[in-house]
Amino acid sequence: MNKIALFILSTENYIDPDKDTSYLLMLEAQRRGLKILICDHRSIRYTYDKEAKKINIVESTKANVVEVLERKFVKDSVFANSRWADESRIKVKSKSEYFIIENFNLTDASVIFMRSDPPVDNNYLEACSCLESIKDEVLIVNNPTALINFNEKLCTLNFPKIIPRTFILDNPNKSEIAKLATEFNNGVVIKPLNLCGGEGIQRYDGIDFTDLLLNDNRYIIQEFIKEVSQGDKRIIILNGEPLGAILRIAKEGSFICNFHSGGTPRATTISEQDAYICRIIKDFLVDNEIFFAGIDIIGGKLTEINITSPTCVQEINFANGVKLEENVLDFILNKIN
Repeated sequence: MNKIALFILSTENYIDPDKDTSYLLMLEAQRRGLKILICDHRSIRYTYDKEAKKINIVESTKANVVEVLERKFVKDSVFANSRWADESRIKVKSKSEYFIIENFNLTDASVIFMRSDPPVDNNYLEACSCLESIKDEVLIVNNPTALINFNEKLCTLNFPKIIPRTFILDNPNKSEIAKLATEFNNGVVIKPLNLCGGEGIQRYDGIDFTDLLLNDNRYIIQEFIKEVSQGDKRIIILNGEPLGAILRIAKEGSFICNFHSGGTPRATTISEQDAYICRIIKDFLVDNEIFFAGIDIIGGKLTEINITSPTCVQEINFANGVKLEENVLDFILNKIN
C-alpha cells in the first residue's frame, strides 16, 4: 500500500505551478511513490468520545486524491523572465477529475504538510488544534503546537540581538506611531501581525501620516531598514540547516520586496552574517519541530521566521540550478521509514 502525503492548504481548488512551493513538494513526493491528497484546512474536524473523554478520530470531511502533472521549464537569459514552456497553468488535475475520499482519517497519512496560508484566524487555529491531538501518530510539517504558539512576526523577539528595534501595539492610533517614529532616523515599518505576502505593510517616515491606514488590529512597529533598497533575502531552512537563498528586490517606488507585492528575484548566496543568524535560531527551530522554515533578512537583521507555509523554493531552484524539494523529501522519508 502506498504511503500517503496529505497537503492541507488554504484552498484545494487552485495550485499555482509557477510559484507554489507546495507544487514542488507534491511532485517530488509523488516521484518517491507517495499518494498525494489535498484538503482545505476548514474541512478538518474531530469526533469526541464523551464516555472515554478523548478524541476518537481526526478527519477531513473531504480529501482529494490528485495526480500532480509535471511541466517543462525554459530558462531565459534574463532570470526575471524565466517561464514555463507549457503555458497551461492547470497542472493538478481539475476538480472534476479528483477522486474524493469522504471523512478521511488523518492518521492514515504517513506525513501531513500543514501549508495553509495566513491569516492565522480561528479556522486556522482550530485545524491546528485538531492536528495537535495526532502529532504523536503521524509526522506533521510543521509541528501544530508551534504553529499555534508562535506568530511568524513575533517569534523573532526571542532573538533581540539580531533583529531591528521592534514594538507591538494593539489598535494603535496615528499619534502613537508618530511618537515612535521620532526615535528612528528613517521612520518605521508597520505590519499587521496575521497577514502575509506583504499585505497591509506600510511605512511612516515621521513627516506625513495622511495616507496611513489602520484597522482594529495588532501591529508590529519596526525600525525601517534602509538597506531594503538592496533587497530582502529569503533563506529556506530544513531541520535547522540553511538550504538556499534568494534575494527579493522591490519594484520601483516600493520598499515591499515580497513576490506577491511585485518583487523580483535575484540570485544570491548565504553570507557569514546570514549563517550566523541561522546558527542563532537553529535550536529554537529544532526544539520546536519546525522542520521547514523560511527566514527573512534585511541589512543583516532577522525580520521574520516564516513557519506556516514557507515559499521561494521555486525561485531558489531556478537561480541556482538546484532542487531543494529533493532535500526536503529525503528528510521526510528518513523520518517516516
